[in-house]
Parts: sequence; C-alpha cells; structure tokens
Amino acid sequence: MTVTGTGFRTPTPLSLSQIDRRLSHRVTTGVWWPAETDFEIAVGAVLTQNTAWTNVEHALDNLRREGLLSAPAITAADTAQLAELIRPAGYYNAKTRYLRQLAAWMSANHDRAHNLPTGRLRRALLSVTGIGPETADDIVLYVYNRPVFIFDLYARRMLTAAGYTVPAGYEAARRELSETLGVGSRDAQWHQRFHGLVVDAGKTARTRGWDSLLAPVAGETTGHTR
Repeated sequence: MTVTGTGFRTPTPLSLSQIDRRLSHRVTTGVWWPAETDFEIAVGAVLTQNTAWTNVEHALDNLRREGLLSAPAITAADTAQLAELIRPAGYYNAKTRYLRQLAAWMSANHDRAHNLPTGRLRRALLSVTGIGPETADDIVLYVYNRPVFIFDLYARRMLTAAGYTVPAGYEAARRELSETLGVGSRDAQWHQRFHGLVVDAGKTARTRGWDSLLAPVAGETTGHTR
C-alpha cells in the first residue's frame, strides 16, 4: 500500500495509463522533440546532457545561425568556432568532441540504421563517444521512432511517487521496469508524447510535487490497465 503526501492511497502502483490520464489533466505539454531535422534532434540530445533545455536552445540557435546543423557542416567546422557556438550548453570542449563523433556516426550509418533492430541500434549508438544510455534512448525514440521509455530523472521520480520501487540510475531502472510497465505495448508516438508530458510535469512538480500531480482526477474509474 503506497500512501502519498496528498493522502490518496494506491494498493498497487499506478499504471502508465493512469499516470498519463492524471498528468494530462493537470499539465499542458509542448511539442516533443522540438527540432526541424533528425540531426538537430540528435544534436539536442547530446547538448542537453547536464544542462537545462533553455541553454541548449541558445546553443542550437547559434549553430543554426552559422549553418552548422548538419553532419557534414559539423565535421568541417573549425573546432574553436564550434566550441564557442555551443558554449551556452556547458562542457563545450567535451561536447564539441561528442558532436564530431555523432556527425561521423550519422554520416556513415543514419540511412541503414532505420532498418536495424532496436536493440542493435541502441548498442551501436552506445558505442559512440559521448552517447550514454539516456542520450541513446532519446535518439532511438525521436530520430528512429522506436517505442522506448525514457527513464530520466523526472521519470524515475514520477514512478517512485506512483508507487514503484525504482532502482538508482538510468540503466538499472530501464532493466528492472521496462517489462513491468509494458513499454513494448505502446507505439513510438505514444512514448514521444508521454516523455514530453513527463518532462513538462517534472518542471511543474518542482513547486507542486509529484503527489499532487498524480492524485486521482474527478470521475476516474478504479480499473487498473497498463
């Protein structure tokens, strides 16, 4: 029995359907992933590591202004110039190296990657310097339209509030909870929308708390469905 800070009780953890319904009732989400091209999505996924999305937007605007939002352009760009353009995203020297590695990988593999099984695609991305589990899953979901759940910090906090025992760390949570949550039973479009909803809900939860956002909504049935 899970008892939340708002007093509502869940005899079993909330299903993703229940979480989706309750968050959608209380949170307005934007367009996810905000980008004009597949490559821009992947660049954003790298740049957002350890920084706020508003900082990433500044870096992306700089790259767009200089015509550097394509793999060939990133490959050919002057290193110092590239680092300066992405400075707003932080860790700009490391991320400059990561973007060059990403550009090389996408130039060589992007077209055929669409035909790779999801597990093999994820492993291939993880072999690229600067791409860890969360970044890989962002790219798998939004660039290659595969149904994966993003177990980022917001999602792990949300799942804890929803009654799940969530292991520490991204990869441990993914291994432990993907089957329990029925991740594979939903399509990529659902996961894309839901990840955006969780991110926007996470920002709201900073002031309102997850328990408030996950409280039952009026007229909700008691049925438990994935």
